[in-house]
Amino acid sequence: MQTSTSATSASGSRKSVRDKRAKLRLFGGLGASLSLCLALSGCGPVGSELGGEEPDTLLQPLGCKGAPYPVILAHGFAGFERIGPLNYFFQVGADLRSRGETVVEAKVPPYESSDVRAKALGVIIDDTLKTYNACKVNLIGHSQGGIDGRAVISGLGYGSKVASLTTVSSPHRGTEVADVVSGLVPGFSYDVINAILKALTGVTDSPGSPNLKAALGQLTTPGMQRWNAAHPDDVRVKYYSVAGRSVGRIASSECAGGAWGNSVRIDLLDPLLAIPEGVFALYSDNPLLPRPNDGLVTVQSSKWGKFLGCVPADHLDEVGQIGHLFPDLISGFSHKELYRKIVAELRKDGF
Repeated sequence: MQTSTSATSASGSRKSVRDKRAKLRLFGGLGASLSLCLALSGCGPVGSELGGEEPDTLLQPLGCKGAPYPVILAHGFAGFERIGPLNYFFQVGADLRSRGETVVEAKVPPYESSDVRAKALGVIIDDTLKTYNACKVNLIGHSQGGIDGRAVISGLGYGSKVASLTTVSSPHRGTEVADVVSGLVPGFSYDVINAILKALTGVTDSPGSPNLKAALGQLTTPGMQRWNAAHPDDVRVKYYSVAGRSVGRIASSECAGGAWGNSVRIDLLDPLLAIPEGVFALYSDNPLLPRPNDGLVTVQSSKWGKFLGCVPADHLDEVGQIGHLFPDLISGFSHKELYRKIVAELRKDGF
């Protein structure tokens, strides 16, 4: 009986060893596959970890390149890719490329809501990922371009394809200028509204135009309150923001807390923005001292995610318009330096 029991025990031990070796081979193979997957940055979290989204729409191609990711510049309302020698982000793309960065300048419909513009931006993101075999991109959006970025991330599910979104004077909480042009504020004549539109777009157009109405309606203060509720941030994306301040204001309290601090130099508003900037006096406790803004968007509305800080610049200065070749003599602001700092911030954070 003892011999039989010993033999049975020995046989069981050998079977146990074989089972353990098989398990080790199985988990070793899985571990190697996982390590390879992570090394190639080709795998993302499973759908259950991402709110139940379909995993096949979230995973990037196996073997795509990790950081540093390409940069996509997204223009604002009434924006353009190029008019003659001028491009919207004046010489920014060329400047960054000369420093070794991969930069794509997006072109989307100039007068549409961000939900419509985001579809065009999504195509550009997909093309960029394919062209450069990149796993993700970094979006930098000026004005409405920043809202477009949020729309493509949370509205179209591009959170797995976008590493970061940096917004520059984007009206996250709407802009009172859009309130006036959309007719939400009584007492403004058609001529005044048309003058504001001309300052915004460079053309005179009826505020009843379907495309303009959709774009401006979204960017009103109540419009953005509703829009924000329907477009929560994606936890996979890092959000940054920059605000512009002009009209001779330093705005120490409003600009406090920025990662870059706040310059003590001031900016003088471009005359082209004088009419729309006057709207902010209506919303301020002291009409003679409107809330700090860049001519179109307040500092407070510009803040979203990690606040990098304020720059002494109006809404046109922020993208080097019109044709700024050198830093401003009064403010010292350089739009090219701004985007260099943004990209340096992204690289420092691993994007």
